[in-house]
Amino acid sequence: MSSPGLVSHDTKGLDILSRAAYQAGLGYLWKDFESKISNLFVDDASQSNVGVVIGGRDRVHWVSTPEELHTALATKVPVLLILNRYNSWSRIDATSGCFSVVCHLGGITPFFLHFVIGMGLKFSSKDEDFMSCYSTFVPNNNCLTFHPSRTERKVGPHGGICYNIRHFERHRRDLQDPWSCRQSALHQSFSAASKQPIWVIIQPPEVFDLAVDSAPHPMALHLRYLHAALANWRDYLDSFAQRFRVLNQQIAIPNPYEKFKINFSHEQHLHNHRGKLHHARSILTNTKNIINTIAEHESVVAQMLSLDPAMHDEFQRKLCSISREVDHYIETSHKLLRVSDDLRTMYSNILSFYGQELQHDASLKLGHIAQADADGNRDMAVLADLTFKDSRSMRIATAIALFYLPVNLVMSFFSSTLVWYGTPVDVAENYRSSIQIRSEVWIASVAAVVLAIGTVCWFWWWNWRGRREPARNAI
Repeated sequence: MSSPGLVSHDTKGLDILSRAAYQAGLGYLWKDFESKISNLFVDDASQSNVGVVIGGRDRVHWVSTPEELHTALATKVPVLLILNRYNSWSRIDATSGCFSVVCHLGGITPFFLHFVIGMGLKFSSKDEDFMSCYSTFVPNNNCLTFHPSRTERKVGPHGGICYNIRHFERHRRDLQDPWSCRQSALHQSFSAASKQPIWVIIQPPEVFDLAVDSAPHPMALHLRYLHAALANWRDYLDSFAQRFRVLNQQIAIPNPYEKFKINFSHEQHLHNHRGKLHHARSILTNTKNIINTIAEHESVVAQMLSLDPAMHDEFQRKLCSISREVDHYIETSHKLLRVSDDLRTMYSNILSFYGQELQHDASLKLGHIAQADADGNRDMAVLADLTFKDSRSMRIATAIALFYLPVNLVMSFFSSTLVWYGTPVDVAENYRSSIQIRSEVWIASVAAVVLAIGTVCWFWWWNWRGRREPARNAI
């Protein structure tokens, strides 16, 4: 376990906070804060800006150094400290030294670190759901009381409450969705002896009035803070109603399903809207739990400070009105989720019919392809039969040609110089013609016979080989 106070800055307030964290069993939380401190606060003092609001004054005084903070808080009237951020992913616009002074003079409880560590530098969306509320009381007679100008022990109890609120604001960027989820955190500390609350707010809502009124109730600022956090919920939920109305118009008029211009992207948009609505409902439910905790905390404060019962009842009535407003927003989110579920069912049915129609068309096309393939196979069979018949005709023609080869041979023989017609020269008185055959005629006869036998043998071998080759391929 690391010892408290390892942060190398003006650490008086942080040392007190670390000891309180270990005493409360929150040492793990302090270690987490200590490891992330470089990403939580700015390093350059010129970028540090802490707003200080003195009770009874409307003007916000911005300071940058711990010394200026000490000077601004050297008063006994209620004060409000404002810590801003450039955007939801940036660091807190204060140095760790200024935050240490805020912790020291503002009586920050260790539970507030739960919210501080979620407001550092980010490079992607993370830690977007955590919301909680912590109420603390120290009823001991010998307790540490935080005074704006000093820290001393006084007789009497003291306590505090801290929580974070998530709300929606327009980001004013050229995007399809004009809303962004913001996070704000509030801490209030006070003691029964001084009866002087000190408020610390990180990234207050845009419409929050940066002023401390002179209301007699020490927790009156919670009401203004909650009203500011809920200011945009009506418009935010109505934006979903408008989107669903557009989506519903595409399927509201009865038509054959093939006339609906619906595709898978519509269901994706609906899924995205439902995810945002689930997130909004979770925020509203957590906000309602925070309001209940504030009501319980106020009852203890009223008893501890012996507040006028009429003042206590008035605060509870106003807080109950805010709670009912949150209930209405929760019911609206439920209604929008039911509407989106009906739209999703209709979209799914239309897309399912589209899918069935595509499957039917595909099966018909496959049937046509199979029919065309069968026709092609039949044509191939007919072509194969014609080829077989043609080859048989060729065989017959070849056999006929082989039959006429001897005739051609004889005709060639009688047309050659081996055989001729002539008149004997030694018989002058005999004028009759006769056939004269040379004595070498046997050579031609033997050659013709050998050639015929060779031709027949070669034709038989070629035919046998042609029949044997398909049988070999089949094996």
